[in-house]
Amino acid sequence: MENNLSLIILRFSNAKIFGVFLSIAMIFILVVSNVSAADFEVQKITSDIYVVIRHEPPSLWFNPNTTFIIGKKDVIVIDSNINSNYTREVLAELKKLTDKPVRYVINTHWHEDHIIGNHVYKDAFPNVEFIGHRSTLKDLPEIGGANRKGSIENGAGFVKALKKAIETNKDFEGQPMTEEEKLGYASDIKLVQSYLDEAPNFQIILPTILVDNKLELNDGKRKIEILFLGRAHTGGDLVVRLPKENIVISGDMTVYPIPLVGSTSYPLEYGATLENLRKLKAKTIIPSHGNVMHDDSYIRLMIRLLNSIKTQCEASFQKGETLEQMRKSVNLDEFKKIFAGDSQHKRFIFENYVFLPATAAAFKQLTEIKNKNSNK
Repeated sequence: MENNLSLIILRFSNAKIFGVFLSIAMIFILVVSNVSAADFEVQKITSDIYVVIRHEPPSLWFNPNTTFIIGKKDVIVIDSNINSNYTREVLAELKKLTDKPVRYVINTHWHEDHIIGNHVYKDAFPNVEFIGHRSTLKDLPEIGGANRKGSIENGAGFVKALKKAIETNKDFEGQPMTEEEKLGYASDIKLVQSYLDEAPNFQIILPTILVDNKLELNDGKRKIEILFLGRAHTGGDLVVRLPKENIVISGDMTVYPIPLVGSTSYPLEYGATLENLRKLKAKTIIPSHGNVMHDDSYIRLMIRLLNSIKTQCEASFQKGETLEQMRKSVNLDEFKKIFAGDSQHKRFIFENYVFLPATAAAFKQLTEIKNKNSNK
């Protein structure tokens, strides 16, 4: 989970219980076990490209999509999952499509929801290779390790808070819960609990093939480009491009309906990285969370959001404002309305997945730049 979880729980009266759980590595810990068929569907993109689309309601925890690229002799899987039971079900869906072995698993970034299930593919296909950005070698064991420790220690308390919210019919901001929030919190309870149930059996597999800027594969049917376009959701987001089909798998760089900016992000560079993504001119964009996109309108909207965050945070920092002052200066109400509408639940998600972590990450970046320049 991303360390901006602290930005959610520290706003509540029970922050003392959840401070560690929500202050470590990654708010987007996405978990599932005992998944039913209603939780996902397999969509056919072309005759040999498929995507497993998740159907949990938008909330605080959720699962990523998984993409299959079926080649002449073997298969490439893009992103595993945070729970082995779910990953086994994804693998079962793949086996309905082909009996070819999985040759590569590409992890678009190091966050847990994209890597925990790696061992399922390793167990099934001993010769499988795992592809990730070079920064994964450091970020996954260090930040990820702290995250897993804190999540295991404090996750039960978060489940208790979710259950209490439903029982009292009060959300985390003390407002009467909407039906949308009840569905979201119920999904969160299942996902968090399944994570805790599996935690003792986590097997962390680091990439065996590293990407710095670009890696090309050929599966006998097509060229596959694995690209690093710049820092965005993390410092090592990878994008997978299929030039023949004009398809891009974008990882968490593009997430619908609420962007997952996150505290491990780089808001000062995120917008420019998304511009690089647009330059690929893909006709089909497969995000890690949300439905398949067939134009770049959502990406352009995200660019507007990220550029606004960058401009406003830089102006605030230039005036010498603290992080707390910056959060009073930066106004993202226009974008909250665009992304979340009048939904009480989505507006809460926007506040805690976009506004709070993005301002914290931008402030951190700006401070690092200032310190670096002062040491020259």
